[in-house]
Amino acid sequence: MGRSLRIAAYMAGLRRDGREDALAAQPVRPHGAIIWARCSHADQLSAVATLERRLAEGADEVQIIATVPDWKPALAGIALPEPTGKDNIRAFIAHWRPMLSIWLRGDLDLMLLNTMRAAQIPSILVDANGMGFHRMAGGWVPGAIRSLLSQFDTILALDDAAAERLIAAGTPQDRVLVTGPMEDCAKVLGCDEGERRDTAAAIGTRQVWLAAAARRDDCNALCRAHQEASRRAHRLLLIVVPDTPENAGPMAQEVREFGFHVTLQSECAEPAEPTQVFVVDSEQSLGLWYRIAPVTYLGGTLFGGGCRDPFEPASLGSAVLYGPYIAPFQRNAARLDKAAASRLLASAAQLGAAVEALLAPDKTAQMAHAAWDVTSRGADVTNRIVSLIRQRLEDRVA
Repeated sequence: MGRSLRIAAYMAGLRRDGREDALAAQPVRPHGAIIWARCSHADQLSAVATLERRLAEGADEVQIIATVPDWKPALAGIALPEPTGKDNIRAFIAHWRPMLSIWLRGDLDLMLLNTMRAAQIPSILVDANGMGFHRMAGGWVPGAIRSLLSQFDTILALDDAAAERLIAAGTPQDRVLVTGPMEDCAKVLGCDEGERRDTAAAIGTRQVWLAAAARRDDCNALCRAHQEASRRAHRLLLIVVPDTPENAGPMAQEVREFGFHVTLQSECAEPAEPTQVFVVDSEQSLGLWYRIAPVTYLGGTLFGGGCRDPFEPASLGSAVLYGPYIAPFQRNAARLDKAAASRLLASAAQLGAAVEALLAPDKTAQMAHAAWDVTSRGADVTNRIVSLIRQRLEDRVA
């Protein structure tokens, strides 16, 4: 669709604006196909990372470069500053030679889109909600919305209402697909199935909870919580996977001093009947223990210092408990919390009661089902987008 004269005049006016800063030096371009993910906000980068991880599972070399308008040094290695000004955009495209661009929901930049179109780069708009079109970088001109939307080969709408708004704004109907949001989802950790069966058989009917990536600061709280929860389940087993294998020995000693029967994995590969706390002192995958334990406390979240992604245990059917220090996974925690698939602990004093409450199989199953729904829904949308991207790349090569 040709641009209107008004839009062409507007673009010419932008070119006459003040001098542009030179484009910063770019990293070396890797081999293979490049996809340019144009993010509006830094919090979209985790979803882009999930998308890249899924694309990497294919046979072809496909890599994503992400840009954000409000770039900060903390994003170095994750995203690049979005190029501004026609010459810089052209230089950016010439360096990276992207085969496809993905726009994540946000403001639509008229100059950026038109420069991409001139370079014959197909574009896909993701997470479109059909709102906020009046907020366009550089201002607004009559006819711009329809022209902008027509430049996307495909627009993935959040829901039916968004699709209706997009079509009413001028998007060709055959280019709109309703997919829901593209959300980040943790990589599903694997495990050896034979090892899982042997471990499950050794534990038998005992109830189990897990402290994943536990830090030494967590040790006292874990002991008190296990003591409290064991009043209801006398054979309750706590699995402790420290944040580093080096912390396993000191943590095991502290737990022994608290009065528990402790077994280190290096002493016995599987928990024995007398064992009350089993401490893993190897590099063994957490994927095994997430599958074994129906309840997981995320270490480091009560006292700070770093933690694992709550989606890891949630995607493997383990109900998640975490404290207030959940950064940088606040968004994932909020999604689980909204679905009643996790439980936020305000303090260490709440850990024991939370574990005790979740020993009821119906409670654990309810949370685990909700967690699976949250994590699988995000994965389904990402898989659909991956299929669409692969098809577009094949069309370009053909």
